[in-house]
Amino acid sequence: MIKLLIIADDFTGALDTGVQFAQKGVPTLVTTADWLRLDDVNETIEVLVVDIESRHIPAEDAYRLVYGLVKAAVGKGVTHFYKKTDSTLRGNIGSELTGLMNACGADWLAFIPAFPKGLRTTKDGVQYVDGVELADTVFARDPFEPVKHSSVSRIIREQTDVATESVHVGAYEPGARAKGQKCIRIFDAVTDGDLWSLGQKLKADGRLRVLGGCAGFAEMLPELLKLRRTELAWTGNDDNALIVTGSVNQITIDQMNRAGGFGYTSVTLSPEQKLTCGYAETPECGAFVQKVVEELKRSGRVMLRSVSSLGQVADTDRFAGEHGIPQESMRDLIAENIGAITARILEKAVVSNLVVSGGDTLYSIMKRLQCEGLVPVREVASGVVAAKIISKAHDFSIITKSGGLGEGAVIGAITEFIFRKKTAEGAKNRNEYGQFNV
Repeated sequence: MIKLLIIADDFTGALDTGVQFAQKGVPTLVTTADWLRLDDVNETIEVLVVDIESRHIPAEDAYRLVYGLVKAAVGKGVTHFYKKTDSTLRGNIGSELTGLMNACGADWLAFIPAFPKGLRTTKDGVQYVDGVELADTVFARDPFEPVKHSSVSRIIREQTDVATESVHVGAYEPGARAKGQKCIRIFDAVTDGDLWSLGQKLKADGRLRVLGGCAGFAEMLPELLKLRRTELAWTGNDDNALIVTGSVNQITIDQMNRAGGFGYTSVTLSPEQKLTCGYAETPECGAFVQKVVEELKRSGRVMLRSVSSLGQVADTDRFAGEHGIPQESMRDLIAENIGAITARILEKAVVSNLVVSGGDTLYSIMKRLQCEGLVPVREVASGVVAAKIISKAHDFSIITKSGGLGEGAVIGAITEFIFRKKTAEGAKNRNEYGQFNV
């Protein structure tokens, strides 16, 4: 029976949180609100992670999605809830936390946005990425959704009237009342030790029922909630790998630019391919797909990407302007076309491992494939998840990566994980790039 419901705003975020439970043996299912039927969830599932695709929708719509899902789950006997948020605080943070609180009738909620393993920390109520204040990082230059502030409280208060309070872990004692009648309490954390210490205090205070945060604090919950565990082995196939990335984040661009060193043939989509409605149904797309399929058969390693430089982002913007495509429509149109092109490739080629970077891209692909959900098995590296697809038509392994997460050598880590049985390159890559944490 479901003990913990986790609600995420994008698919890769759902997976990098769900895997924190799965790799510790907790039976976990990741699905989306589109496919979810609470009554149909297998009774062996202990943790259910639901992607509601709410990052880019109006705040009031995000509130309604969270509120409605939590109310339904409460009615089915679910006892614990975790609102998973982006570690760089993109999306409808304030409205979604408020929706969770209201649906559960909570007077205050602990929000823990730090993810130390992903170099996201919170100090004095300010969010940092690798020691740099959030508003001074590449996330402030996101072409679709730039982060404006470093103050966690300020970001939350843009979307809710609920009071906020910044709390240092060392200053929090069980039983301490929040400042407001209803309050979102933002907890500092710089290390995993801080997260564990906070978890113990929240447990002693009876405050683990309603929580918010990213994958960092979620990793503590299997022990804190004493969740049931089983054995779940990874049985991957190392025949080939197709990488698909729709992310235009500079971090991901740099990561993918290193893929050639691991034998991947890179194919970059043109603005026309990304932004032409119905492109996937054209003869031109058919010819393009055939070339990709042939290359995959030849080399076994292909990367399909949206851009290979920030200059190509500007080219895509110019194409959109010349063809009257509104800026607010570009993200969805690009994701839909990448998803449709990938689905056509998967129809023509036998792919053993599909590697996807970016939540919008992953959701579009899974929707095209009519996937019912994913079962995360293990974490390949920080923010990188190996999972099994639940589908009547497909049987490949899937490895996902959140767009802004991962070290520069993350493609090496993924490649070694997939092909570790086939080649001795893994030892060479470890020497060159350091520990991969596989």
